[in-house]
Amino acid sequence: MKPNASALAVATVLSLAALAGMTVACSQSSEPSAGIASPSPIAPSISPSPLSPSPSVAPTTTAQKQTTAVTPRSSPAANRTIESCVVRMALVNDPNPPLNVRSAPTTEADNVVGQLKNGTFVTVDDDQNGWLQIKTPLNGWISKQRTTNGCNQKVERLSLSADGTAMPIADRFIGTGSHRYLFPVNKGQTLTITRDRGPFPVIIAPDGSVLLGHEKDEKRSSWSGELSQTGDYAIELESNFRGYRYAFSIQMK
Repeated sequence: MKPNASALAVATVLSLAALAGMTVACSQSSEPSAGIASPSPIAPSISPSPLSPSPSVAPTTTAQKQTTAVTPRSSPAANRTIESCVVRMALVNDPNPPLNVRSAPTTEADNVVGQLKNGTFVTVDDDQNGWLQIKTPLNGWISKQRTTNGCNQKVERLSLSADGTAMPIADRFIGTGSHRYLFPVNKGQTLTITRDRGPFPVIIAPDGSVLLGHEKDEKRSSWSGELSQTGDYAIELESNFRGYRYAFSIQMK
């Protein structure tokens, strides 16, 4: 039996249609649609590395430096002690001259027995309560504070520094007198005396022998020597009528 021509035509059309559908399906599956963007690859997320713990910083502490006070060692200090002082002469020095000479050590209006000019030397017989009893040039009492005076006869004890520091000595004579300085010495110690003003003093050993006598020419400036005796040595100066100023230093090692 021969197939109907119309039936063949229909079958042919159906076959073509099926073939076209397969072609469209294949085209859609092989290429992406132009309207849909291809998804970009997602970068892998990077987990942050754990932060290292910050090192703990210890608080800065400023250490306070403790200072220990150091007390310097000191040698026994030198000192001077006047054992005796006698005023035998004075020089009138009144800010409102002339100076009244009185019959008694008081300021009564009727006890003035005479007057003295400034610069007059007087000899003193007694010294009491701010008054000097004088014998020449007048006999009576005068105010001590209105005169220039000092020890005419003096004995002074010295305690010299153990570290060998020199002790300066300075004084003056008003008129005649004698000044004597005593200080203890051990045998073998060295004594040094340096003159600054006035005559060089006499040095007397404990047994009374003179190591160095008066030198009125004042040419000697210093003396030093090892002492051969233990005991009190003496340095002595004497004055004539007018007196003088003197200065020297003494050192013991």
